[in-house]
Amino acid sequence: MNLKKVQIELNISDVQQVLAIALDEDKEKALEYIKIRLVKQIEKSLQPH
Repeated sequence: MNLKKVQIELNISDVQQVLAIALDEDKEKALEYIKIRLVKQIEKSLQPH
């Protein structure tokens, strides 16, 4: 997989979730969010078009 700079868009729900994680300082929720949501978006961005 070739790495490159990616730009991802967060919907309102994602923004709310990120802000809630930051306020709660819940490391497990943060890691879960990264694994479930962000990684999928990043992998999709890295796929050849």
